[in-house]
Amino acid sequence: MSGDVSIPDTLVTKTMSFDCKTPVSKVLPSLDKYNAVIINKRKAYYGIIDSHALYNAGHGLKLSTGESVEKYAVKVPKITNSTSIDDAVYYFYSSRVRALPFLYGEKIGGILERKTLLKMLLSLGILESMQIREVMTTPVLSIDASANISEAISAMRMHNVKRLAVLQDGKFSGLVTGHDIMYKFAIPSDRLPDMKSKPSSPSNVPVSSVMVSNVVSISQDRGISDAVRQFVEHNISSLVVTKKGMPVGMLTVFDVLESIIARRHIQERRVYISGFDSYTYQYQDDLREELNKFMTDVERLHGMHIDYITLRIKGKQHAYQFYVRLSLNRRGIISLHVMDYRFETAFRELLKKLKAQVLNEKDYMLTMRKVNPPER
Repeated sequence: MSGDVSIPDTLVTKTMSFDCKTPVSKVLPSLDKYNAVIINKRKAYYGIIDSHALYNAGHGLKLSTGESVEKYAVKVPKITNSTSIDDAVYYFYSSRVRALPFLYGEKIGGILERKTLLKMLLSLGILESMQIREVMTTPVLSIDASANISEAISAMRMHNVKRLAVLQDGKFSGLVTGHDIMYKFAIPSDRLPDMKSKPSSPSNVPVSSVMVSNVVSISQDRGISDAVRQFVEHNISSLVVTKKGMPVGMLTVFDVLESIIARRHIQERRVYISGFDSYTYQYQDDLREELNKFMTDVERLHGMHIDYITLRIKGKQHAYQFYVRLSLNRRGIISLHVMDYRFETAFRELLKKLKAQVLNEKDYMLTMRKVNPPER
């Protein structure tokens, strides 16, 4: 079925609304019940808040529950019963939220939860031809169970990730996420482990006491539909991908949405770029041309083929962040992040690192052919 199918209003979920001057502490209990809440300003829609928005705006452990929710509200697109599935997928992917506001006439009547969209994708059969090994991000970054929360936060920031696999005696034992850390430290102290004589600060709380030990995982040989069913059933946004019981990759809801977007544009173009603002929009054609040239150069290498490249641009505190994912014809995803205060410099550095990663993959492929030559 086509992604032009629209969103029926029967799938809309009710939620709470708050004025933008409401303290964060009074909104937090509602986020335990709802995926997102509506924020109004002067009785008009202003934005939404979910736990992801709080984590991003609070930079991990700096959330002040006494502040008003206005600074944490995210302005995201409103959808209606005429919004197509394709548009909804793009809105969820680009805004990184758990729900989108649903407009009835001139008023917000509720939210469309990301979980509901995933159910629609399953029922429409849009995910049937997609495999986990083609979409997952590798490698999995890990941290030892004996490390403390401060070390986990530093590792996440250094590698620009929000999840770390936790290893105990060299074996996979759990997962720690930035959201879980923020949730336990920023909101009432009874959510923290009992440290008895020691104060509950990030430097003396071990990762093992905060991590999720019963992590949902999935084999790399399964299909994306199986993974999305896990997302829906367990109401989670990420899965550890395993091979013979050991973590080899990570799959998130956004990886799936990104792949849907890229594949549905693959016939018209294999380069998908998002995140331009009023200043960077002028670079759109140049970036697309450079990335198309990059793909041509890569595909001159024997045995190398690129399915697509997605590039997401984000301006933050006067610095530019580039997030790129490159799909190498059933060989998995190359994922990179680059940040610089100069737009052109950041993009050049990105191309340089991307080329190095592709060449590493080419060398690995040649090595494996020597070790396991094809049968004649």
